[in-house]
Amino acid sequence: MGILALAADERVADVKITEDELSVRLWDGRTISVPLNWYPRLLNATEEQRKNWRIIGGGYGIHWEDIDEDLSTEGLLRGAPAPRRSLTETKLFSPHPKHRAASESKRVASPDRSPNLENEKGITDYLAEALEASKELRAIMEGIGQAAKELSARIQQHSTSTQLASDHAQSVAETAWRTILLSLPDMDNFSDQIKAILPRFEKVVRLLEENFSAIVSLAKPESSDDIRKIAILQKTLSAILENLIQPKGTAIYLRDRTSSLIAKQPPKAVIESSEDQEKALNGVISNIEEIESFALRIMYQIREKFGLATDLSTLEE
Repeated sequence: MGILALAADERVADVKITEDELSVRLWDGRTISVPLNWYPRLLNATEEQRKNWRIIGGGYGIHWEDIDEDLSTEGLLRGAPAPRRSLTETKLFSPHPKHRAASESKRVASPDRSPNLENEKGITDYLAEALEASKELRAIMEGIGQAAKELSARIQQHSTSTQLASDHAQSVAETAWRTILLSLPDMDNFSDQIKAILPRFEKVVRLLEENFSAIVSLAKPESSDDIRKIAILQKTLSAILENLIQPKGTAIYLRDRTSSLIAKQPPKAVIESSEDQEKALNGVISNIEEIESFALRIMYQIREKFGLATDLSTLEE
């Protein structure tokens, strides 16, 4: 069995909750089981709320939308019960205020309930947030692309210098391993850059999903102004998906090359740097796939709500 098969993969594969236990299955086959009373929000949630979870954080976190609960595999593996949240943590993990307003708008108001219209956010507000988040996403993709180019350039430099310095007695394999060893600091630097970007990446993904969902939820098919905003949303989503093709391809290519390197059972230092890089790239790929998933869902919701016959592109301002 190769080293790749033995490498731990702590990404979330599945989640199950019973009346007294939370179980999280990881991609490497392990299952983490902890008492449900460690997490009061989950303990007090309904069955429907417990089932409404999604994977975040590049595959290493779980988010329950209805109860605003976030857990990481790192914390679960440490056996850490839910701490009392600080004000900072509350700001970091609470749903975006505008998305909360959208969720509230979906509820049917009872006769004795009068909504606070002063705090109500409209489609224009959500659209502005979504467009701003899409700009941030472009900047993140550019940062990841630049880091990948710099890594490739450094490896090429090491390869050239190694070939020039090698004598005829060295085999091609020996020269290649020397290049890899010289590249380890660059691989570590690349991994650190990507890991620093991932929290920002996850936040943007969440903002995009929340605001796009709110726009579709609030838009009225009979309103020409709303339809124009939906057209802008469609165009933005299409541009996002198109701009993700190349970064995703690059990340998959680098990840697969790294995985094949691990499988060759290299020295320990190479394994450690390679596994770190593989984990960072998996985070990038997971976030991109999450965007692709919710974008397709939003497109489907638009077709369902506004009808296939509606030519939204002709109504865009």
